[in-house]
Amino acid sequence: MEFSNDPIDLDGVPQLDPAAFRPLDPAHRRLIVLGHLAFGLVVAVVGGVAAAGIGLGAGLVALGVLLVVAISASLALLEVRHTGWMVRRHDLSYRRGVIVRSVETLPFARIQHARIERGPLQRALGIATVKVNTAGPDVRISGLSIADAERLKTIVVERSDATADESTDP
Repeated sequence: MEFSNDPIDLDGVPQLDPAAFRPLDPAHRRLIVLGHLAFGLVVAVVGGVAAAGIGLGAGLVALGVLLVVAISASLALLEVRHTGWMVRRHDLSYRRGVIVRSVETLPFARIQHARIERGPLQRALGIATVKVNTAGPDVRISGLSIADAERLKTIVVERSDATADESTDP
């Protein structure tokens, strides 16, 4: 048998349709805002007290901290708008990022495990995170509705099992 490794015509390779990516649940935005608000208030209070202790304007320091937190929250909300996921017949794709954008595509044949995680705030907001473990890098998709998280986990597990069964058939 002779080895060959011919080039592939890239124009014939199917592309990921940006419109086919599913957005995160809107409740994820509330989680982002709540997290930044809580962090900002704690840092503003601590910074204000520390600034007052060394003779700086406590209000000015607290205002500066809150401004930085507001900018950070705005960027995080913008990133949520650019985050999405898609399931195709043979793989799962996850995109994210505003300045540095990335798309990860995980073939079901490489997926080993999937699980749903829900912290206290996620439970209160009715959202979840699906964590997918692979033979390569792992992926965490946060901000899914509970129904989407359950469906995604079920599809990933079923398809990865089916792919594993196909590869072990004689």
